Amino acid sequence: MLTRRCFLRSWLAASAWLSLRSNICATAKPDPSRVDTLVKAYLTAYDVPGLSLAYGRGERIAFAQGYGLADRHGHQQVTPQNLFRIASLSKPFTSAAIFTLVETGKLRISDYVFGPTGILATFTLRTHVDWLQAITVEHLLTHTAGGWSNKEHDPMFHETDRARTVFIQRTLDAYPLETPPGTRYAYSNFGYFLLGRVIEQVSGMPYGEYVRQFVQAPLGITDMRLGTKNPVAGEVHYYGQGRDDPYSVPVELHDANGGWIATLTDLVHFALGVFSAEDKAGVPALLKPETLRQMTQASVANPEHACGWSVSSDGNCFHSGGFAGTASFLVHRHDGIAWAVVVNTRRAHSEMENDLHKLSWDIARTLEAQQ
Repeated sequence: MLTRRCFLRSWLAASAWLSLRSNICATAKPDPSRVDTLVKAYLTAYDVPGLSLAYGRGERIAFAQGYGLADRHGHQQVTPQNLFRIASLSKPFTSAAIFTLVETGKLRISDYVFGPTGILATFTLRTHVDWLQAITVEHLLTHTAGGWSNKEHDPMFHETDRARTVFIQRTLDAYPLETPPGTRYAYSNFGYFLLGRVIEQVSGMPYGEYVRQFVQAPLGITDMRLGTKNPVAGEVHYYGQGRDDPYSVPVELHDANGGWIATLTDLVHFALGVFSAEDKAGVPALLKPETLRQMTQASVANPEHACGWSVSSDGNCFHSGGFAGTASFLVHRHDGIAWAVVVNTRRAHSEMENDLHKLSWDIARTLEAQQ
């Protein structure tokens, strides 16, 4: 999953193109030969079977295209209709779901998660002075809960064969917090997994169903679904590199932190809908302006990360995702342009993901050159 260093690389890639013109029109069409050249060079450099991307503004998708193979064995070409695992791009969906609950008055981000007054009060804490009692929903949203980072001891990749309630209790017992909540940023898959349980407790609905009804449906998103171990109809095949096995990832467990599969056009429609109140482009807004400002307010512990989004001082919001077998990137730029790109492989410990981010900005420059 995504590290803080990858977030920084994403920001640097974004900043490299901030001097570009910011007036892509909704009907702009890139130079196909230039885009093909950029994408093919990337596919070749990292032995990528397939890639999908989409760009849009307002109510329109300006460009959506698949490249390469969805399945090498069947020689199936990638199309814009293919579903991909999006890994940590699931986190912005979870954040958006939390803020829809905030807007209806069912939740405050200052609410406690654990302890006698917490939303998840049924879990046992070690002592009455346990730091766990101080964790708020906001701490989980901003990765500042004080522990459970995505480093080598990420709880989401250990002890995952248990029922969810048992898994949570086991994690609380076995992984004590390292710092007081709110004092340090540590990217946490488990924190977003907990947010999924918060959504369930507050809404009385399964996490996936709540997100479908109150986040995706209002934005016209119908094809997204929670992933399973084996690909469903229309989903690409995933390819590991090195010792990676994409089908060993317990994707069903990673629902709120990394479990969704999606088309790239749906990801773009999501970004445009979430930020519609800011863009004022005629798209029905998922969130009110004041809620959007709250969601994109960076934490004190990390000025480059807000609630489910990495943010830059220039007003760009973005997020990356990565599992064995997939890497993804979603951007909402300060001028109202949104785009997404995803591949069906991943090469760990390389520049592959950073170069994927740069590729997406290069294609944005190609789009703008047509104006």
